[in-house]
Amino acid sequence: MALSVPVPALGTTQRVIESAVIAVATSTGLYLVGSVYTDAYYSRLSIEVTALDLAPPFIALQSAHVLQSLAEYPVTLLGLYLLYRVLSSRLGWLRAMYYRLLQRLGRLFLLIVNLAIVSPLVAAAIMAEIKEAETGASSVLSEVAGLMGTLGTVMLIYVIWLSFGPRFVILSEIRARKITPIALLFALYLLDALIATASNAAYDAELLMTGLADGSIAIELTMSDGVNEAIPATGLILVTARNGNYYVVERQSFPPSLRPVAYAVPFDSVDVIRMQRINEAGLQLEDLFEEPPTTGPR
Repeated sequence: MALSVPVPALGTTQRVIESAVIAVATSTGLYLVGSVYTDAYYSRLSIEVTALDLAPPFIALQSAHVLQSLAEYPVTLLGLYLLYRVLSSRLGWLRAMYYRLLQRLGRLFLLIVNLAIVSPLVAAAIMAEIKEAETGASSVLSEVAGLMGTLGTVMLIYVIWLSFGPRFVILSEIRARKITPIALLFALYLLDALIATASNAAYDAELLMTGLADGSIAIELTMSDGVNEAIPATGLILVTARNGNYYVVERQSFPPSLRPVAYAVPFDSVDVIRMQRINEAGLQLEDLFEEPPTTGPR
């Protein structure tokens, strides 16, 4: 006698699997964004990132530098959708106007709606491909930009077909968990995030090496006796201290050089180091304590 699995059990299993897939995809995406940020940041400082032997959790945490920019598109999309749901439920004329425009303009109106939804990612794909064509640099990011331009074209073709063929709004396809729109949107969003991450990382590195970053620290090294002083004693900025080395970069004037000079100085070759913040700390000690009101001399 065959055993049948209850439908609620199947639904619970499906939700567990979907949650696991979302968790894996999210953690993988954060690590990928963090690795791109880390590589672009240290490469801009002329430091090979593999020499630092960074731990995977540290790399994943670097995605926090760009979380705000990464959340802009999904938060905006969700906000517009919730705003439409609230207004359409309370303002009957808005829903009526939507269906009136849909009947009057038909497929053209659906195309306008779909293009409005995907336009930020498609525009970013076009700009990335144009920038890649202008620079002509051969790098991983140039490959990402080229792939993003291709997917942007595919997305544009897809929304045109979706509007003039089945006559659906792309959000309804996403709610129905259709693979094609979800995969295209996620791929475009991830590629755009990688390009934005690399740009932000390079900008942060430039702020550090020019002394404009809040965390820029000037360092002076007094080398041990018998050590060949092949680095300048002053004019250096500390990048990090890892794996038995101080990694420092020569301070740059703004705009910084595209080929800054960096040094890896072993710990045991230095007698004394002097470090000092270049910029004043934003929070002073006295700011933590409220001064008592003055009532005059006693």
